[in-house]
Amino acid sequence: MTSQLNEAQRMYLLSWASKRKLPRSGRSGQIRISAYLLGFVIEGEGVILLDGVLHKIKPFQLYLLVPGMVLDIPEGSGSFDYYVVRFEPMRLSRSSGRCEGELLPMLLGPLSPGLLPVHRPQSMLQAFERLHESGRREAARHSFSGRLQLEQLLHELMRSDPPAAAVDERVQRSLAYMNLHYKQKLSIEQLAETAGEMSGPAFSRLFRHETGTTPIEYLNRVRMEHGKRMLNGKDARVKEVAAEVGFRSEFYFSRMFQRRVGVSPSLYMKRGTLKVAVASSLSLHDHLTSIEIEPVCTVDLFRYPGQSDDEYAGRLADQLKRLREAKPDLIVADEYHAEFEEEFKRTAAPVFLDFSVWDWKRNFEQIAELVGREREASEMLTRLYIQAEITGRELRRALGSERLTMLQVNHRTVGIQGRANHPLNELVYGELALKPCTQTPREVWRLEMPPEALPVLEAEHLFIHQHHVLAGSADRYRELTGTSAWSAAEAVKQGNVYDIPNWFAMSWTPLGRQRIMNELRRTLGRADDAR
Repeated sequence: MTSQLNEAQRMYLLSWASKRKLPRSGRSGQIRISAYLLGFVIEGEGVILLDGVLHKIKPFQLYLLVPGMVLDIPEGSGSFDYYVVRFEPMRLSRSSGRCEGELLPMLLGPLSPGLLPVHRPQSMLQAFERLHESGRREAARHSFSGRLQLEQLLHELMRSDPPAAAVDERVQRSLAYMNLHYKQKLSIEQLAETAGEMSGPAFSRLFRHETGTTPIEYLNRVRMEHGKRMLNGKDARVKEVAAEVGFRSEFYFSRMFQRRVGVSPSLYMKRGTLKVAVASSLSLHDHLTSIEIEPVCTVDLFRYPGQSDDEYAGRLADQLKRLREAKPDLIVADEYHAEFEEEFKRTAAPVFLDFSVWDWKRNFEQIAELVGREREASEMLTRLYIQAEITGRELRRALGSERLTMLQVNHRTVGIQGRANHPLNELVYGELALKPCTQTPREVWRLEMPPEALPVLEAEHLFIHQHHVLAGSADRYRELTGTSAWSAAEAVKQGNVYDIPNWFAMSWTPLGRQRIMNELRRTLGRADDAR
């Protein structure tokens, strides 16, 4: 029979089909794939690593697995049921009037191993159910009907993948041109001409609309990425690298590099051996610890409310002395230390992380790149994602319909933590998917008010941090607990009020997020046991 697919000599044999569960008997472990498999998830949720890439398993997902792939199942990753079909790709050839078949060493065609798109889940489920029924019968495994069903399924997959949204063809031409000719001096007029005989302003507007950036910004990004790779090479010289990536001036290249990467090219070349200090009020030293680097010095120079002039002056002088004596090559600092930039420059090159967008992960990845630990950072983020999936599932099961709210009490106000726009909110209400109460604000990251203005909180669990204790947060806390709204709060009536450390700062780092999740499991696990 001629295959229904795109080559007359290609065909697919159905070996078997079955319905299974992963992980088997609740065990974690590693599975090396030795055959061609199609797996369709039908029930349950979990987390797997497929060739080191993290996947969150959900119903109606479809995976193509090929020989040599490695499937890792983390401990506590959840369980899921799935249909699995094993098949063999073959090629038919005619020789001397005879038709011969041979197994193909690799799968030909447009399908890529891993997660495949599913646009019609119901029809996909029915197709796997039919294959499962055929695969259960020994006689049907290599039968005409079984092969026909399999080829119909593969044909559907090959033709159902819709093309990605296309970037304007003129912009595509300019992108390709920049990637090929980044070493040359390129002008907007040249790029506009390459794109399709456009004017410079019209091309710039189109480019920004399609890519979200300007042509020059994109070109410099391409040059810097090539520059970083070259600087990692043995015996690299900044002047030669600058010329190689399209900069006539070593000085201008270094300035652009510093602006985009955060450090000078010469310091970037030493990133694997740098001595790093941290100046932070947001526990940024945990970023380094999580990628197996110990800072040579950690300081916090922020003046916290409640400190006297003499206390702060003594503390500041002591910490700056320790910083100088540590002799770091690099100082990683947060925005609370911007006023000390000139002071830091007398000791080492400072890098101030960008907090204009509250993206803790981007800052973590930037620090990892500065010290040459990108792989360790990626592994840490994968572990963190898996922990969030497992912890969230456990907590949601323990809490059921119960809700939680987080408060911060400082020396002036009480703040109800919002549902988004802050690393802590995104962890608790986003990644862990725990339920907020009605009074939890949707749009702002925290809603602050005097203690007497706090509404009655409907949440069954209340987590409170007292901030700036030296300045008098204990007084605001006493005022809060004396209000009628406090007495009427559901968590107070049930005795589910918990004091917490500064989760608001801890949530900015991977290790801090791990600690928050562990504390939630311990606290809410005990509450669940008490019920």
